[in-house]
Amino acid sequence: MKIREYICSSHTISGVAPGSAVASRHGFAARVEACAAAGYTGMCLHFRDYAEQRQAGVSDAELRAALNQHGMKHISVEFLTDWFIDGEAGEIARRNEVLAFQAATAFGATSLNVGPDLVGRNVPVEIMHERFAALCARAAQRGIAIALELVAWGNVRDVDTALHIIDGVANAGLAIDAWHVFRAGVPLGDLRRIPAERVLCVQVNDADAQPTGTLAQDTMNRRLCGQGAFDLEAFVGTLDSMGVEVPLSVEIISSEQLARELQEAAKVSLSSASRCFDRL
Repeated sequence: MKIREYICSSHTISGVAPGSAVASRHGFAARVEACAAAGYTGMCLHFRDYAEQRQAGVSDAELRAALNQHGMKHISVEFLTDWFIDGEAGEIARRNEVLAFQAATAFGATSLNVGPDLVGRNVPVEIMHERFAALCARAAQRGIAIALELVAWGNVRDVDTALHIIDGVANAGLAIDAWHVFRAGVPLGDLRRIPAERVLCVQVNDADAQPTGTLAQDTMNRRLCGQGAFDLEAFVGTLDSMGVEVPLSVEIISSEQLARELQEAAKVSLSSASRCFDRL
C-alpha cells in the first residue's frame, strides 16, 4: 500500500459552475485553508482565479505565501483552450496563455493543463501537433510543462492521438481524467502505452453508469469517488502498475458539490477519494 497525496481541483471547491462569471464564490485564502484542513497537499488553480486575485489587489507574494503557509506543495494551473487556432478566439487564447504563465509563476506551479478542440473545428492532428510543440516551447522558457487532457467529446479522446500530439516534445505530457477515460470508452490497457513520466496529471471522480444528455452536459454530473459506477480501483491500479507517481487530483463537478459549503466540499471530496484509493 502506497502513501498517497491528493490535489484539490479548482472546480471541486469553487462553489460555482465552470464558466461562471467568477472563478469562485469563496475567498482564495479560505479555500487554501479548507484544503489544508481536509488533508490536501496540493491545488490545481485556474488562471482566471489568479486574474481575479490580482484585480482585487492581492500580490503574487501574498498568493504564494498562503499556499506555502498551508503546505500546498503540489501546484498546477488550468485550463487553457483554443491554443491551436487563429482569428479572434486565437487572440483571446494568446492573452489567456500569458495570464496562465503568469499564474503558474506566481503560484509556483510546474505544469499547466490544456484542452484539445472541444467544439468540432476539425483541426488536423498535424496542426495540433505543430502548435502544441510551439506552445510547449513558449512554456519551457518559463520552466512550465504542458499537460494535454484527453476529453471524451474532444478531438483528443484516445491514447494514440494524444501520444502523437505530444511526441518529441520534451516538456509535454498528458492529463488523464477518470471521467473522460470511462466516458470515452478508453480501454485501461491502452493507458499502459503511455510512458509513466508523461502522465503529468491524474484526475479522479465517479459518475453514473450511463450519461445524462450529451457528454458535455454529463460532465457536470460527476459524483464523489466510490459513489458511482466507474471501476476506479482498476483505473488507479493500472496507473500504479505503470509507475505513475503523481498525486491524485480530485475533480468533482456537480450541482451537489458546488452547493456545499467550503469546508464540507473540501472534506467530503478528499475523504471519499481516500476511502477508494488509500487501501490500494
